[in-house]
Amino acid sequence: MQTSHADQLPADPFHLFVDSVQDYAIFMLDPHGQVMTWNAGAQRIKGYETSEIVGRHFSCFYPTEDVQLDKPQKLLEEAVTKGRVEYEGWRVRKDGSKFWANVVLTAIRNRDGKLLGFGKVTRDLTERMSAQKALEESNNKLQQSERSLRELSRHLLRAQDEERRLIGREMHDSLGQILSVLKMKLDQVSSRESSLSEQLSQCSSLVEQAVTEVRTVSYLLYPPMLEEMGLGSAVPWYLDGFSKRSGIKVTYDIPDDFGRLPRDSELALFRVLQEGLTNVHKHSGNSAAFLRIARLDGKAVLELTDPGKGFPADILQAPAAKWGVGLRGMSERLRQLGGDLQVTSGVGGTQLRATVPLGNDTDSS
Repeated sequence: MQTSHADQLPADPFHLFVDSVQDYAIFMLDPHGQVMTWNAGAQRIKGYETSEIVGRHFSCFYPTEDVQLDKPQKLLEEAVTKGRVEYEGWRVRKDGSKFWANVVLTAIRNRDGKLLGFGKVTRDLTERMSAQKALEESNNKLQQSERSLRELSRHLLRAQDEERRLIGREMHDSLGQILSVLKMKLDQVSSRESSLSEQLSQCSSLVEQAVTEVRTVSYLLYPPMLEEMGLGSAVPWYLDGFSKRSGIKVTYDIPDDFGRLPRDSELALFRVLQEGLTNVHKHSGNSAAFLRIARLDGKAVLELTDPGKGFPADILQAPAAKWGVGLRGMSERLRQLGGDLQVTSGVGGTQLRATVPLGNDTDSS
């Protein structure tokens, strides 16, 4: 029966400490890689009794594929050259099961520099690696869920815009035409029936208002001018109608050569403008606002400023996810396109700044 080299050493406190350590496998190899000593931690982690392992080559701890690649010998040679090697990898227990190990292999020399062997310290990191892997998988699932939610949000927004477009077109082409024909008939009857002319004239006036309102609502749902001519033409038209309805004068600055953006980008900025002006009308308490649209640093930028009383501080200090439905909707639209929404507010008023990457400017479909 072979005797552990540790049994031949003086029973000093240090050796007693090493022999009793349970959490680390601490043992020595001779210059050829054969096990010389074995502590309690090595027995617990690797499963070998001292009598079973002393004298065997340490390659028995390595998976077959590593042994075939001569990895144990290469590590000994690297430790001889560098003095110390640290690495992680799969190791094999006596029962054939594998564990993930952190290993430090140190060359031991005497005062004359002669190689006496190697000190080896091994930690079992299987639980940590499993926990890390589980965390990575959890993060991957979370990221996949987030991507799925973003994709769903994108589809919902597009579906909403398409529905608005269809409703707006139906209102304009169907209900609007019916009201227009009704007005013509009332006008004809009014010209022939003098006794009813005043009442019919009033009816005709109401129908005309209804026609105008239907046309306005249909355009607001999905302005055909935006799709056909772009922001540069649709925004002035919208601002004119907004000023007439709200009494708020909006001064704007849009370069004549602003050009077209991708369809989704134009629609997103237009929706931001609509929501922003709605907030100005509801919360500003001021009768003026300023709009600027420009191309800047590879982005399309929309800035809406009003000198009103501003937003309550707690709204803007909250995360975007806790903003109101309108602000949150604007932020989500822009985020889907790689853009951004910033809102600053104070005693001097409020500024809303929306940006989207310019991308392929020619893609306006």
